[in-house]
Amino acid sequence: NSFFVVTNIIKTENQLKQMCPEYPFTKAICHSDESCKNGTADIHSNGIRTGRCVDYNVTFKTCEVNAWCPVEPMENPPAPAVLSSSEDFTVLIKNNVIFPKFNYTISNTPPNLNTSCVYNKTASPRCPIFRLGDIVKEANQSFPEMAVKGGIIVIQIKWDCNFDKSQELSLCFPEYGFLRLDDKKTMPGFYIRSARYYKLPNGKEQRTLLKFYGIRFDVLVFGTVNIILFTCGGRRKLAISLVVSAIEICICCVGCFRWGKGSFYKIYNRKKYETVLNPTKVMYVSYVDEPHVTLIKKPLKTSLQHAQGSIVQRCPVRFCNAGSCCTSESNKNHNNEESEPMRTTESNENNDNEEYKPGQPLRQETSSSNCQKWCCCGNCQSTQKYYEQLCCRRKEGQCITTSHLFQELVLSHDTLKKALLYKDPFLNPAAKQLRHCAYKQYIHWRFGSFDLEDRAVIPNCCRWKIRNTYPKKGNNYTGFKID
Repeated sequence: NSFFVVTNIIKTENQLKQMCPEYPFTKAICHSDESCKNGTADIHSNGIRTGRCVDYNVTFKTCEVNAWCPVEPMENPPAPAVLSSSEDFTVLIKNNVIFPKFNYTISNTPPNLNTSCVYNKTASPRCPIFRLGDIVKEANQSFPEMAVKGGIIVIQIKWDCNFDKSQELSLCFPEYGFLRLDDKKTMPGFYIRSARYYKLPNGKEQRTLLKFYGIRFDVLVFGTVNIILFTCGGRRKLAISLVVSAIEICICCVGCFRWGKGSFYKIYNRKKYETVLNPTKVMYVSYVDEPHVTLIKKPLKTSLQHAQGSIVQRCPVRFCNAGSCCTSESNKNHNNEESEPMRTTESNENNDNEEYKPGQPLRQETSSSNCQKWCCCGNCQSTQKYYEQLCCRRKEGQCITTSHLFQELVLSHDTLKKALLYKDPFLNPAAKQLRHCAYKQYIHWRFGSFDLEDRAVIPNCCRWKIRNTYPKKGNNYTGFKID
C-alpha cells in the first residue's frame, strides 16, 4: 500500500573490491596507525580497517579499509533536486470497500470518470488522479524543498457510509487527507541504495552504487460504516419472550424453596436491574486522615465531603524524580480554562504565554472562624455546587496545604519546573503549565497512581492554594465543570 518516487540521486561509479582510505567522518580521521586497529569497523564505516593510516586528500588522513573503492561520499544530495520535475507526475489510486457477506462493493472511482481530471479539494474532490506536487502541498510541505532529501507522505482515504440504505450507496465517496510522517526538524528525508554490477575483461567485478532520494507515499484506508441490522419476525419475538419469562419463573421458584424469598429475591433483582451512571459521576476521593481512596458512584444529593462510597486500595508511592511524576500539558487542546473535571487539569485558552507572580492572591482565603459546614480544615472556599464541596480531611484538623511536603511536592517552583523541563528541556514554563503540573503532582502523591487520574478530585482547599500560587490571568475561575 505504498509507492516510491525518486526525486534526487548520488552516484558512485567504478567501484572495485580493494583497499582505499575511508571517507573522513569524525571517527575515521587519524594521525597514525595506532588510531586504526586492524580488523575493526565503525558503524558508519564502508569496510574493515587494515590498520594503516593513509592520506585521503591534502587535508585529511583516514584509516584504510578493505571495501568497495572509492567509498561512497557522505555529502548532502544535490540542491535543487536532480529529478525535481517529478512534481508534475500523476498517480491513479484505486480503492474498493468490499463486504462479501452482504454482497456490497464500493469503489472510489466514479462510473463516469473523466481521465483528464486531477484531484482538487474544492473543485474536484472525487477525482482519484492525484498530482504529486498537489499531494505534498496539501500536506503543508514544499515539493522542491522535500525533493532534495525525500520524505514520507501518508494519503488517507476515509470512508463514512450508510450501508443500510441502498439509495445512499451511490452517494458514498471517500474523503482524502494528506500528512507528512518523517520529522522535518530532526531526521528529515528518505532514501534507498541500489547497485549495478559488471564483469570486467580481466574477471574482476565492478559496480556503480546509486543512492536514490525520494518521497514514499503510504496509502491508509479507514472509515466508519453502518451495517444491516437483522430483526426477527413477530412469532420469533413472541417465542423468545416466552422463553425468558419461563427461565425467570424457574429461578424465582428455586430461590423460594432453597434460600427463602426475601434474601434471594433482593439479590436477584439487584443483579437483574442495574442503574448505569454517567461516567462523569464516578469520582475518586482521598482524605489526608484516611489510608485509602474512596470511590463514589452515586449521584450527589449532598456535598461530596459527606457522600458515601467504597474503599479502593491506594498504591504505595515514594517521592522520585519529579520528571517521572508530571508531564507538560502545554500542547493539549481543551474547551475552556475553567474546565477542571475529575481529570484535574485546566483547559488551554489563548493565553499560553501568560505571565505570573507566584503567591499573588486571587481572593481572600477562608479561616476557621468562617468555615463551611462541610469543611474540616478551615481553608476551603465557599461554593454552592455539591461536587466542589470537598475538604482534604474527613475529621477536623490541620489542612494538608500547611504541610512542608505539600509545599515541596506540589507548590515548589523548582520541583514543577524540573518536571516540565525533564520532558521539554527548552520550555519556558508559564503559570498555566505550572498549575497543570501541580495538579498532577498532587494526584500522584495522594492517590498513588495515574490510573485514577481521570476521575480523581482535588480538594477545594488544595485547588485554591495552587491557584493562588500560580494564578490564571484575569482571576476568572468558576470551579469544576462536569462533562
